[in-house]
Amino acid sequence: MQRRLSHTAAQDPAHQFGDLYSLLCNAVWLRVAVHHVQQNAGSETAGIDGKTMSNFRGNFDGYIEELTTTLKAETFEPCPVRRVYIPKPNSEKKRPLGIPILFDRIVQEALRMILEPIWEADFSVHSYGFRPNRSTYDAIAYIGNRLKGNGSSYQWVIEGDIKSYFDTIPHRRLIKAVKKRGADRKIRDVLWKFLRAGVMHRGQFEETLTGTPWLTDKTQILYFQAASWYSKTKRDCRRFSSCFLEAMAGSGSGSLLKYTVVMSSQPLLSA
Repeated sequence: MQRRLSHTAAQDPAHQFGDLYSLLCNAVWLRVAVHHVQQNAGSETAGIDGKTMSNFRGNFDGYIEELTTTLKAETFEPCPVRRVYIPKPNSEKKRPLGIPILFDRIVQEALRMILEPIWEADFSVHSYGFRPNRSTYDAIAYIGNRLKGNGSSYQWVIEGDIKSYFDTIPHRRLIKAVKKRGADRKIRDVLWKFLRAGVMHRGQFEETLTGTPWLTDKTQILYFQAASWYSKTKRDCRRFSSCFLEAMAGSGSGSLLKYTVVMSSQPLLSA
């Protein structure tokens, strides 16, 4: 089925997919999602309900039936994520991390299995973050090869990071981006519920009116694809997640200053 979705998306860039929700409710589809989730290093990390993959395996068939039933009845409601803070590499700051309950992780993975083959056909060749068979090393290697190529006029390599990217994605624009390919309203409704589920931190509930700190990485970079900011420059940019590498011609601080302004985070998210 994923191959069929991918083929259709590649053949017709304007195609809108309907009846994707039936896949989300499919017990076999959910079993595959569980298999993927339990391969993750954090599968034994509990959300606010305290349940881990070990608990799920204790009543595997029963939990699959429960998930299938609630999804078919359209009564599935995500829980707030458990907010923790982890050390940020090379910094004294800490990064907020949202830990969903296990049921929500399984449904998110099932959603990724639906969305990924569709949007993989649309993603730019310049995009490397959280994509199958691609990594930050591929982006670095591409830039390195261009710099070493014959007749290269590149003089600058700039590494950048969009500040608080995961925390500031506009929910309505993300859903609007999904709608361009996903005509199935039920899928969008589930995504919206995840976006608005909120977080629990030290026993206190906090609303989530912007950002997608706990959704699948594929959903997060979907907004990047919809924005298409990287295709509006003539420079050679390779992007991964909220970061980018760019090789650019020219010299002097003027070029660098112009680049810094154009690529600053706030105008990108409000443009």
